Amino acid sequence: MTFLLKHLVPLLAVALLAGCASNDLVVVLPAADGHIGGVVVQHGDNKILLDKPYAAAGADAKPVAVDAKDVDQIFGATLAARPIPPMHYTLYFRPDSNEMAPDSQAAFEAVFTEIARRKASEIVVTGHTDTMGTLDYNDKLSLARAKSVSKLFTDRGLAPSSVIAVGRGERELLVQTKDQVPEPRNRRVEITVR
Repeated sequence: MTFLLKHLVPLLAVALLAGCASNDLVVVLPAADGHIGGVVVQHGDNKILLDKPYAAAGADAKPVAVDAKDVDQIFGATLAARPIPPMHYTLYFRPDSNEMAPDSQAAFEAVFTEIARRKASEIVVTGHTDTMGTLDYNDKLSLARAKSVSKLFTDRGLAPSSVIAVGRGERELLVQTKDQVPEPRNRRVEITVR
């Protein structure tokens, strides 16, 4: 059996490919952002740490020389079949409102470019607030923000069943502040497209 080890921040995922035991291969690939994980391959007393791009070892824990071209030749079909990883976007809002800040209105368009790359999408929209107002008020405001962004998706033709809106109020502050402190970076909606 042949193994391909692919770094997915922060986890390592293993893709199994058909083959025989004598052809086992473990390869560390860089993530899209260039980050490299690591894995130890061990067979009996042999042990090797793979922590560089395209570091590889056989089932016997002995190094194997491969490069990007080799990986593409050996694992190209499997790599092409991987799902597109989730993408995350953050939009910011005016104080005490579910109206997006002007810069975020333009950034919202980038989300549609990402959705167009996918055959099917699920979108999770999570609203947040700063610490101004009561917990109950902020829960309602964060959900109103999430729902207003969700409506923008459905108004453009996305199925309502593919968009989930939730509000977190002031529970997950991006910037920690004391109570009743306005903080623009906490007044946000986080969008995950998967």
